[in-house]
Amino acid sequence: MNNFLTLLMVVFALLSGPVAAQSSSGATLERRAQVPENPGGRLEHILRRGSLIVGVKDDYPPMGFRDPVDDTLIGFEPDMARAMAERLGVALELVAVTSSNRLSRVNQGQIDLVIATMGDTKERRTQAGLIQPTYYASGVALLAQEGQPYTDWGQLRGRPVCMVQGAYYNRTLDDTYLVSAQYFPSARDAMLALRQDACVGWAFDDVALVSLTTGPDATGLAVSLPSILTAPWAVAVAKGEEDADWGRFVSDLLAEWHAAGKFLTLQQKWGLLPNPYLSVAQETWSRQNDGTFFCARDPETGAFSPSCVTTDVLRTGAPPVEVPPWAARIQEATGWELSILFDAYDRTRLTRGLGMTLALSLCAIIGALCVGIGLGLLNAVLSGGPVWRRALRMPVLGVITLSRMTPPILQLYIVFFGLGGLLSSAGHVTPGAFVTATLIFSFYAGATNAVLITHALEQERAAHPEIGLMQALPRAVVRSYDGLVSTCVNIVKAAGMASAIALTELIATVNLIITEGGDASVLMNGLLLLYFVFVMGVMWLFRGLKAVLLRKPANGASVQESGA
Repeated sequence: MNNFLTLLMVVFALLSGPVAAQSSSGATLERRAQVPENPGGRLEHILRRGSLIVGVKDDYPPMGFRDPVDDTLIGFEPDMARAMAERLGVALELVAVTSSNRLSRVNQGQIDLVIATMGDTKERRTQAGLIQPTYYASGVALLAQEGQPYTDWGQLRGRPVCMVQGAYYNRTLDDTYLVSAQYFPSARDAMLALRQDACVGWAFDDVALVSLTTGPDATGLAVSLPSILTAPWAVAVAKGEEDADWGRFVSDLLAEWHAAGKFLTLQQKWGLLPNPYLSVAQETWSRQNDGTFFCARDPETGAFSPSCVTTDVLRTGAPPVEVPPWAARIQEATGWELSILFDAYDRTRLTRGLGMTLALSLCAIIGALCVGIGLGLLNAVLSGGPVWRRALRMPVLGVITLSRMTPPILQLYIVFFGLGGLLSSAGHVTPGAFVTATLIFSFYAGATNAVLITHALEQERAAHPEIGLMQALPRAVVRSYDGLVSTCVNIVKAAGMASAIALTELIATVNLIITEGGDASVLMNGLLLLYFVFVMGVMWLFRGLKAVLLRKPANGASVQESGA
């Protein structure tokens, strides 16, 4: 009779889903995370504040996305965050994060926890407190237009492939599979670029791609290559908190949820395909032996057995690099990690990013001067006079106002994704990212230059009515010199926006390397120094242009001699 009752208890436990297991002695074991009586660190801060702030994705259905009805964050991972807040008895605040900023935000204390489709890699374990056990697993697949001829990843060598900044597999695809990586800040942008044939395919997590191919926006798209580089997903806390009260509570809660089958329930709720990782994890964390759970914390070390957690993870960044003695001495004295300078792959990326920034900035500066002078002259010619002249001036003023008042980032999106998509669907040649960015920055800064030139021309012609428009132009340029310099220097600062359309200029390249484990202090200070030198160089070139103009004769006298 007792055996029959015991059997009923086991069946009831399995059907109702509590975290329970039957020991050999007949006692019922329950795995349950406990908040310590006197918590410290981040956990104490969360409880005292009365709210839990969790970073989740908003562009990765069904793991994390926005409800189309009320724009709230929902999905598999927001459900995890909600259950965690309920266990702690605090309110929940969900914050949308991206692959490139999630770890910096948790380390800076802006959020308490990251649950954002993050693969567990060696590099990320050095950047933040990655929690064991992991809670999901995925690989990388390729989403492409139906009918693409590619059947193997090796066939993508040298071909443009869309990727999202900060993904763990980016370096491997770029460095090992030798694809021509086109980095975008979000999954939405990568999908838009794929739609307009800016790349042959989009490399992304297979879980998300399978979900995307079932939606209405995936018409004509298919997952065309098998998954590779499979990695488990980890929750992250700030570096150093993983072994403190906060990290241990999260770890115990994840173990409890695995044992209880909670992740399997969420998988079913959100329509995900069965993931073998979850089934194995549920069996592992619910298994018990001689009255204890097989995966229990060591009473001396407080750690789970290595057989229960992920120990062998992918290395997706640079292998260890041997640095010369002088660099090693600098690192020892300052803590600056200089190995990036001796990693051929990173050094090539930085050089390429610097070259892109220089080329884009210089082309846009020249374009802004040409646009400014051209529109300024045209505006001056058409001002006043007959009605037909004033009518022709209206489109010029419209171009100046629209270019000047519309944020450049919005212009980049409209031209590259909007107009470019229309041209692509119509079968026309679409402008590349570099040409698009150069034109946008040229017209954005050129519109302001046009206003400066127009006003300066009016002043010069009022002061010297005897000279013609073209003779007044050098004087007008000198008169508006400071404004022109300021506008063109701002182009250098705005060049970083070009990463929105997959131009890997210097700022985007530095951010990519930091997300892969690069020393942020070294890279950011180096970036600051390079931009300072670059801006000083631009100002030096403008001083040379001013000197030339001051020496240029205008109506028989130099600009300086004429009193301009």
